[in-house]
Amino acid sequence: MSVIEIIIQLLVSLTILNVWLFRRHKASNYRCADAKNLKDEFSSYGFPVWVYFAVGPLKVLTATAMIISIWLPSLVWSSTLLMAFMMLVAVICHLKMRQDRLTRALPAATMLALCTIVLILRLPGA
Repeated sequence: MSVIEIIIQLLVSLTILNVWLFRRHKASNYRCADAKNLKDEFSSYGFPVWVYFAVGPLKVLTATAMIISIWLPSLVWSSTLLMAFMMLVAVICHLKMRQDRLTRALPAATMLALCTIVLILRLPGA
């Protein structure tokens, strides 16, 4: 595993952990519509409350798995692919909020791009 991969995995996972463990109850310029916290944001997208309560632990577990995969490389593909999928869904959700600026999708799009880079670097022969 290259140093670049490790840095990217740490950047993605620590960012996700920060958002879901320390900033989920706080406002952000990147939240959709007039959402004041993550739960409001999920509601703004039209999701039932159970989706918020399912996605949160899943993102925290996946981010943790991405960190563990630094020492246990067999977890890299599954954890990074799952995180990339969740970031793709987040980007789509942001883009569906037509009244919002496109810049609100930027953090999720960046995390998706970083996950994609890790997956590409892990391809056989890369």
